[in-house]
Amino acid sequence: METTFPLRLREVIPYFGLPSNKGKQISLWDYKQRFHLVIIFHHGGKCYICRKYLKDIDSIYDKVQKLNAEVLAISSEPVSQLKQQAREVDIPFPMLADTTGETSRLFTYWDEKKNSPFPSIFICDRFGELRRQEIATEADQLMEKEEVLSWLLLLEKECPECSHL
Repeated sequence: METTFPLRLREVIPYFGLPSNKGKQISLWDYKQRFHLVIIFHHGGKCYICRKYLKDIDSIYDKVQKLNAEVLAISSEPVSQLKQQAREVDIPFPMLADTTGETSRLFTYWDEKKNSPFPSIFICDRFGELRRQEIATEADQLMEKEEVLSWLLLLEKECPECSHL
C-alpha cells in the first residue's frame, strides 16, 4: 500500500451524495456547519472485522452525537444489503451505498480483490475540513473508539462559540 494519502489534512473533503439504508440520499450538505463527521469506509457486511469495527463505533455513538458529530459508514454494497446489515448488527448511524466506488476512490484506495474500498476513517470538522485520516488493509488496524472520541472532543473545544462544552 502507498504511504501517501489521496486527501490532504486541513483541506475540505470532496462533496458527495449517496443513497443510504435510511431510505434517502445522504449529502454532505445535510451536515455542513452543523456536525463534525466520522466517515468510515469498509469492506462490507461479509467482512467480520469490518462488522466488529462498526459495532465498536456503535458502542460510542451516543457520545459521538453529544459531541455534535455524525458517523457515516460507506461500502460498495447495494442499499438492500446495507438495510439488512443494519438490522442484523443493529447499526443506528447511516450506512451509505457507493456501488460504483466513485466516492470511495476520492477518499481512499480501492481493494481490487474485494471490490471495495480499503478500510479507512476520516474525521472532519463541521466545515468539512479534514482533520484526521487513516487507511488500512483491515478495519482492526484503524484508530480505536477512544481516539475517535478524543478527536471529536478536540474539534468541539477548538470552536467554543459552536460548542456546548
